[in-house]
Amino acid sequence: MRRPESLNTYSVEVSPSAWKQLAHLPLDTYQRVRQELERIAAQLRTPTPAPVLRREAEPLVTRSISLEGYIALYEVDTVRRRLTLREIVRSRL
Repeated sequence: MRRPESLNTYSVEVSPSAWKQLAHLPLDTYQRVRQELERIAAQLRTPTPAPVLRREAEPLVTRSISLEGYIALYEVDTVRRRLTLREIVRSRL
C-alpha cells in the first residue's frame, strides 16, 4: 500500500529503448537528464488531487526537454501518475 504522501507523486521510468540510448551518453549528461526528469515529476504532483472525469482528461501527453546538446522525449501519464522517458537524441543545433 502506498503511503499518503506518495499518492500525489509521479514516478519516473525509462523505456527499454531509452535505456539503450542513455548507455551511450557521458555519465554526467545521464545524471543531468535524470535530475531534470525528477524535477519535472516533482512539479507535476498536486497537494490535493481533484477528481477529473476520464473523458475530459488527457491520460498521455508527450513532451520534450532540451539540455546539454540533447533532446529528451517523455510521456506524462496522468492516470498512472508516471513520467516515462521514451527517447533521447543529440540535438542538431
